[in-house]
Amino acid sequence: MMRAVLFTFVFCCWIPIIQASPIEKDTLKKKPNIVLIMSDDHGQWAMGCSGQELIRTPNLDAMANAGVHFTNAMTVAPVCSPARASFYTGRTPSQHGVHDFLSDGPGYNSNWLKGEELLSEKMQQLGYRVGLFGKWHCTTNSPEPQRGFDQWLSYVVKNGEWITQYAHSGTVHFSDNGVAKDYTGFQANFLTSAAIDFMDEKEDKPFFISLNLVEPHFPFEGLPERLVEYYRGVAQKIVPAGSASEAKVVRDFAVVGRDHNEKLAQYLAAVSLIDEQVGRMWEGLEGRDLLENTIFVYTSDHGHLTGQYGAYGKTNSTQPFNFYEENIRIPLLVMGPEEMVWPGQVRNEFVDLCDLHQFFLDVGGVDQNVKHDPKDGPGRSITPLVMGERNADWRSFQCSEHGNGRMITDGRWKLVRYYAQDPAEKPTDYWYDLSHPFGEARTSPPPREAVKTLLVKQLEEYFKTYENEAHSGRHVWSQPPCNGGEPWRTEPVPVRRFSH
Repeated sequence: MMRAVLFTFVFCCWIPIIQASPIEKDTLKKKPNIVLIMSDDHGQWAMGCSGQELIRTPNLDAMANAGVHFTNAMTVAPVCSPARASFYTGRTPSQHGVHDFLSDGPGYNSNWLKGEELLSEKMQQLGYRVGLFGKWHCTTNSPEPQRGFDQWLSYVVKNGEWITQYAHSGTVHFSDNGVAKDYTGFQANFLTSAAIDFMDEKEDKPFFISLNLVEPHFPFEGLPERLVEYYRGVAQKIVPAGSASEAKVVRDFAVVGRDHNEKLAQYLAAVSLIDEQVGRMWEGLEGRDLLENTIFVYTSDHGHLTGQYGAYGKTNSTQPFNFYEENIRIPLLVMGPEEMVWPGQVRNEFVDLCDLHQFFLDVGGVDQNVKHDPKDGPGRSITPLVMGERNADWRSFQCSEHGNGRMITDGRWKLVRYYAQDPAEKPTDYWYDLSHPFGEARTSPPPREAVKTLLVKQLEEYFKTYENEAHSGRHVWSQPPCNGGEPWRTEPVPVRRFSH
């Protein structure tokens, strides 16, 4: 059996000066395997264990009971590419420079993440066999195997049509270590099977599996009818149509229409399909007697509006683009051997994808008992939390960003700030009282002066510490364009198609 090390933290303000010590590897048979399932657009609200009893996620619910359920997990950026780039680099968008979704069209390949050391490379250096299965989207070259991956199964975007990789069923075009490979069927099943097969390769190394499912991302069609049929009868009870907010819905696809019940049923069917993949992966580990030495994590890149506030989509569905709770809150469930993960916990600390990056390095053996370098990003290993430590010095707020927009929340109050293109202009601030019955449907007067001053100071200090002037979202207009739909550009950038 494995013993765990108790951790002592020194934490000054919100900057992690000393982080958790890695688990003593001499107490383990070998380094633990790591399995990460990251979905696409899965809001934290859309799980049974989040209180939605009508949503069928028995495996995710069981995972929450058997491991640790983080109820205040949030994304670093509520858009696919910057969120995933932050996970793989451990750094904020204002450090690595990816601020919006990356178009596969011509003119957008700006050598994204050049000079960044990826989590995959770090895990390889720690002795892991690393495999990616499914979505990448941190750069524009998904067909090409990326740095640090021993196995690469991602997408080939045909003729610049981004939608080809998101088809939940039918024929999907893959790149298997750079070789074109088509699959016809439900792609989630195919990717999970490939990830399970990766476990069986006979090498004397632990494995790191990154399984990235495109569900429940748009299009809201093509999900198994056996799952959709159930949700058609209960969708309106989960997210009824008819809501609205002060933010203007600016895209046709984001308007809640008469097809809301069907679209929501398809979205939730995709969530149940993900849940089935979680169960398959769990059984794959258990059947191979690997559970006792595997860290198993489920999360998403960001959330999604699926009728809430009368909108569909994520941050770019409204103008100004939003940081709604439904968009920034993500699932985060962590399972593992009891010596490494204290089961049955519900943790309410603010945690994000950069923290998850540090956690995996911690599990892999990186010595975290060193002074933290802000250039490495704001992440702090969640090891003491999953081990059940009573931690009183964790950060008391969470930040997120998208281009020239930034957000901070303390759980009650939320400040959303938009910087003007002219640096001489003052930023525009919007305040939200999350305890108000209207939630974020309407802006609120600022909180009392002490709270206002503290949140503004924390927001400014956070980004002063964790931004690179060359990549800062405050100067996003002068940076290479990611796509033709960036909401902060005064003139649209020519592009054939852009992602929802």
